[in-house]
Amino acid sequence: MEKLFKKYIHSVLTPREFNEFTDTICQDKNANSVFRWMKSVWDDFLYAPDALKSNPLLWQKVQKIILIEEEVRAQKKLKLYTAALRFAAVVVIGVLLAGAWFYRHTESVNKEVLFQTVNTPFGACTQFRLPDGSTVWLNSGSSLTYTTDFSKQRQVELQGEAFFDVVKANAPFVVNTVYGHVSVLGTAFNVQVYPDEEFAVTLERGSVSYTDKEEEQKQVLLPGEQLRIRNGKFVKRRVDPHLFTSWKDGKLIFHREPFPSMIERLERWYNIKIIYSPGDFYNLWFTGTVSDETLTEVLEMVCKAAPVNYSYNSQGRIVRITARKE
Repeated sequence: MEKLFKKYIHSVLTPREFNEFTDTICQDKNANSVFRWMKSVWDDFLYAPDALKSNPLLWQKVQKIILIEEEVRAQKKLKLYTAALRFAAVVVIGVLLAGAWFYRHTESVNKEVLFQTVNTPFGACTQFRLPDGSTVWLNSGSSLTYTTDFSKQRQVELQGEAFFDVVKANAPFVVNTVYGHVSVLGTAFNVQVYPDEEFAVTLERGSVSYTDKEEEQKQVLLPGEQLRIRNGKFVKRRVDPHLFTSWKDGKLIFHREPFPSMIERLERWYNIKIIYSPGDFYNLWFTGTVSDETLTEVLEMVCKAAPVNYSYNSQGRIVRITARKE
């Protein structure tokens, strides 16, 4: 656990490690260990040349915590000891590891809101939980930014594609994109907002509302409906949501998928670049499922389904597809 603690300091935790770390520090039984790790980090910080100059308010706050801890040790009061450790862990971890602190006044409490961004490289996808317990699956080549405080508002900013399973709460859950805002209370839905591709919202259950960026148009979706923005206009249709959300389960399902769309999805899935002449494949479409197949197996499948050949440069991760001459 000490290793995770150090990784958190340097902001190199994976989403899974982050969940493990936060679960650990929130358990009362780990208070002693948390304080020991915290004190080690603080000692290193304390003796840095510019430590006091860079953050005098932090220094005052930690001094107060140390005084409380020393008093607790002297009096040997277990309950007060546990409370002090919990308080110290929350304050110092918030200051040293996340870059914010709580500064208590006699009449008010001010809290700085932190932002966290999760990035997923091409060729991978990840799953993690938000502060309110909602689950997110983030597709390859995507990023999600959110605040660490969901007490008053639940807002995230998405680039790429993500599937959300949102827990119900009084505050609406809002997904902000360059095209507009998707607002829900508790539901499961997919949002696709890759650059140079059609914006799409696909609803699996519950209901969502979409409002454009200028807040001039609004659309409400019901389960099994998909909203796309095509040439600046809304296009709403009935779909099988599983076709558009199966990627979170490790599958790509194509159903009469146009060739250019299939190519874009394969590029992200395998982290490759595919070069082809659009005019040669304008009328081609594909139906099939990709799950555990290797890139070579998928390309061979494409060649059997259509009159095409391919070549693959493994060093540059570039695939070139050409029409087969009959």
